[in-house]
Amino acid sequence: MRVVKILNNNYILVEDVNGNECIVMGKGLRFSNQVGSELKEENVQKIFALKDKKSVGDWQQMLEGISEDHGEAIHSAIMLADEAMPGKMNSQVFITLFDHLIFALERQEKNIILQNRLLWEVRQFYPAEFALGKKMIEYLNQRLQIRLPEEEAGNIAFHLVNAQTENPNIEQTIQEVRMLKDIFNIVQYSFANRIRTDSIHYTRFVTHMQFFLQRVLEHKMLSGSELDIFEQIAEGHPESYCCAQKIGAYIQGVQKEEISREELLYLTIHIARIVMG
Repeated sequence: MRVVKILNNNYILVEDVNGNECIVMGKGLRFSNQVGSELKEENVQKIFALKDKKSVGDWQQMLEGISEDHGEAIHSAIMLADEAMPGKMNSQVFITLFDHLIFALERQEKNIILQNRLLWEVRQFYPAEFALGKKMIEYLNQRLQIRLPEEEAGNIAFHLVNAQTENPNIEQTIQEVRMLKDIFNIVQYSFANRIRTDSIHYTRFVTHMQFFLQRVLEHKMLSGSELDIFEQIAEGHPESYCCAQKIGAYIQGVQKEEISREELLYLTIHIARIVMG
């Protein structure tokens, strides 16, 4: 790979043997590479293949417009996430998360705080991603001697959740969290707040709902043949089945799409389990 341009201390633009441009990320790459020379692979941490010239421009504009101190700190914070989520973060999320943190630091300098109205839901439904976002915020605050608010940990968590989806889309991730909140309320109201949120069944229910909503929003709902146990489960757990139907009606109202019998069956089973504790 030939070095085309040094973007900052940790990111350089290269061209492979086929003429495709890539972004190479690694600690201190600027100091061991020169424009026009072959890439030296020591300290290389990631190589991002770029789809088009616009992607190249996005990276260049983002990296060239930030101070060295902020660029170094953001790079190190993102590496905390990458190390905690090995193999799960894609190149597009690296760009959007880097860009988000640049503007978070700018907002902090201007004393602008954006309220995250889904902070409770992110903490509740995505505790691992929220904890990692909080760790990144604490790192940035300590290194740069600033005070980024807890809301930013929730915002980062959105990006970390988004990083694990097949087709990253931050707007869809935010929509999923809103829908999770509404579904959680449906379940709680259906059972007069008898649901224990500290049980293993509840954790599994939340995980199931996350994947369920991804399928709903991507129009990939499970759809099998007639399920022999459907009637048996529905009759054996009438309250849970009724709750699952309410969730189905909610989905139809929001997404204008009827959920399949198979999805309704799994919803009923998971709800029945959390009711039993």
